[in-house]
Amino acid sequence: MTPGPAAIARSCTELEGCPSDRVVGFIPTGMIDWPGKVAATLFLAGCPMRCPYCHNPELLDARPAPESWTALLSHLSVRRGWLDGVVVTGGEPTAAPDLLDILETFAARGVPVKLDTNGTSPQLLEHIVDSGLVDYVALDIKTLPERYARIGPSDAGDSLLASIGILLESRIAHEFRTTVYPPLIDGAELPELARLVAGGDMYVLQQFRPEHTLDPTAAGVTPLSSAAIASTADACAEYLPTITRGV
Repeated sequence: MTPGPAAIARSCTELEGCPSDRVVGFIPTGMIDWPGKVAATLFLAGCPMRCPYCHNPELLDARPAPESWTALLSHLSVRRGWLDGVVVTGGEPTAAPDLLDILETFAARGVPVKLDTNGTSPQLLEHIVDSGLVDYVALDIKTLPERYARIGPSDAGDSLLASIGILLESRIAHEFRTTVYPPLIDGAELPELARLVAGGDMYVLQQFRPEHTLDPTAAGVTPLSSAAIASTADACAEYLPTITRGV
């Protein structure tokens, strides 16, 4: 979900106590980013990947809005007992040098956290999971690992595999998810990704939206049909529970 003007506009030039210069905004309440939960969503800027279909391209180089941090903490205090937690997303949250400070602040306040990540920082992810700093992890799988160099660092595929292993070996609630963008992954190949995460909690196939994309040419790509994605989900379910979103 892209932060709207109201979220980004919660900004000023200085703020004491903001743990990271990657904080760029938040959405006070939603039920989409953490399905089944009523949660606030915190957006952190920056990402080592350059996915053509990225629907949050403005977060790659967004200016910091540190006052959002204080506004979010105030919101959590006022809504304590009503909000189920906070989703930390981006961009790529693990690209923020001070992510641990953010998560430790939430932990000290007893706020449950869902972390969205692309798996490019497996060592940090392992530390976060082992430390009990998050309650749920959603790991994006963009395409087959051997293709990751097309959209990110040369070692991104290896990092992804390491991050998958961390979640599969942990007891933390999690999901793996893939945005079905035909130039990077086709329907016939999706079961291969499902096999990579066999035994995981859940696999989510998300429909690609040909609008507001990082690469303008991605807006001209025809999404896979809803019927095709549903059929592929059935094939993926051989390896782990699989659902679809946005189809």
